Amino acid sequence: MAELDFSDLAPDTTPDREVVKRALAQAREVSVAGPVCALGAVLAALHRRGALDVGVAWTPSSDPLASGLSRTWGIDARGRLSGQSAKTYGLIRDDQGGVLLARGRITSLPKGAGLRGPTHSRFGAQIYHDHQRVADGAIQRVDVRPDWSAEDTLKVDVHKQLWRRGDITRGRAIQVACDEARIEIDGAPFPRPMTKWTWYADPRLRWTLIST
Repeated sequence: MAELDFSDLAPDTTPDREVVKRALAQAREVSVAGPVCALGAVLAALHRRGALDVGVAWTPSSDPLASGLSRTWGIDARGRLSGQSAKTYGLIRDDQGGVLLARGRITSLPKGAGLRGPTHSRFGAQIYHDHQRVADGAIQRVDVRPDWSAEDTLKVDVHKQLWRRGDITRGRAIQVACDEARIEIDGAPFPRPMTKWTWYADPRLRWTLIST
């Protein structure tokens, strides 16, 4: 089993892509320790290799995003699955080759603080969730979460005003065209501003979560 220990990695930092690629070169099973974005990087690398049949174990870090996802999947702090039975999940992809597991977020660009600073400004966006237009104008942010209780489903929450509850929809894919914005994938910011983005549940792809 290939073991990748990213337990010291900050929750908003993705592991080095080449390090992950080398570690998975001959792996038949994989054990990953660390934040959600580390697990996502491993799954993205396995997909690029055409090796999603490799079983993947995950020992979650203690940050809120990882804790929430591990509870959803029934994983304890040591990476053991409740019942010890392997679970099969779909793959949520984006149009840049990444994988989404817990939460995607789109916000306006921070002012003078790089991509990691806080932001409270509204930005212009047109957003479709499947065939439904869920935004067309100025919004505060968009949250996108895989619904692991359903098959190939994304929950999209569009916040049009600060402190107001968003409008939640469910579907398979979200397409965004917007002003330059910050994209956050499982807690880690995408390295450059984007004006277009897509997340979609790919019904052709499945991966297996195993116990440590």
